[in-house]
Amino acid sequence: PKIQTGSVIGVVGALLVIAIATGGNFLQFIDIPAILIVFGGTFLCVLAKSTIPEFKSAFDTALEAISHSPTRLSDLIDEMIEVGRVARYNDRWMVLLEDRDYNDRFIAKAVRLWVDGLDPVLMKDALLRELAEEKTRFDHARDFFAYAQELAPAMGMIGTLLGLVLMMGNMTDPRAIGPGMAVALLTTLYGAILANVVMGPLVQKIIGHGKRVKNNYELVIAGMMFLQKGGDPRMLP
Repeated sequence: PKIQTGSVIGVVGALLVIAIATGGNFLQFIDIPAILIVFGGTFLCVLAKSTIPEFKSAFDTALEAISHSPTRLSDLIDEMIEVGRVARYNDRWMVLLEDRDYNDRFIAKAVRLWVDGLDPVLMKDALLRELAEEKTRFDHARDFFAYAQELAPAMGMIGTLLGLVLMMGNMTDPRAIGPGMAVALLTTLYGAILANVVMGPLVQKIIGHGKRVKNNYELVIAGMMFLQKGGDPRMLP
């Protein structure tokens, strides 16, 4: 999948601004123990409240949100108008609609149910059920990464406390103070960056994508039910 340009520019740009603020010496802010504490600790804690399939599903949904754009409403309407014209003006409409290639997966499913002769009430229930499943999927991904957003600063604080303990326990050895100080400070920095630069925008991206998908599904359900009842496709716009 191709990541959306806006997502790349936003996150990379924010990290670049932070890097520029360091005076160009960004490598001094790289610390493996601090990275493990914040990034590893955050996602392992999130995994602890989830199942493996839920964990994978959340990442798949997030990837979809940043790499795909829902079908435009105008394109959905145009495709449903074509479906309606075939059904209304062609005697072989069932065969033609069944063999037709569709740009939108949800329209294709609705047409398949229609061609199979499903009762309108049952057809609407089936489509609404899929809509509910999609909403649940996006809600789960949103909650998953929102929890990660909440955890990241806390893991940063845990790392800070660990770093302070390391410092206090090695006050007699000046060489040991530096690594402890690095962990103490960098974990707080990493937690803030992970929560606000990465997780925050990702959560909003998932919410926005989920809303657009929901609007598309609702439009398709209304349009296809209208066509199934014999409505004039010219009335769809």
